[in-house]
Amino acid sequence: MDSALLHAELAFYNPNTFVMELKRGDVNVYLDDKLANHYVLDSTINIPKKDTFFVPLNLRVSPKLLISSAINMFMNNNKIKVRMVGTIRVKRSGVGFTVPIDYETMQQIR
Repeated sequence: MDSALLHAELAFYNPNTFVMELKRGDVNVYLDDKLANHYVLDSTINIPKKDTFFVPLNLRVSPKLLISSAINMFMNNNKIKVRMVGTIRVKRSGVGFTVPIDYETMQQIR
């Protein structure tokens, strides 16, 4: 097996008082500071005002990376460092703009 499929739903909160559309995402996903893969989202996701929205993530990952990340996760109370770096394309009232993304979190795995 040369790759494993990792599926997740990422939850984000829109603090703004207006609705938007997420039109495209182009990001590198890192697990424990190692590049897991490049991810491109090319479907439209509605972003409600002052509410949470979800973005699906389907990512092919090397089994070697998953094993090394699993070892680190066990030593860190089932937490894994996840980082996303890239850009997203957002549209509001017919006007589109690109927003840089550099997000990092320690994610609890259940």
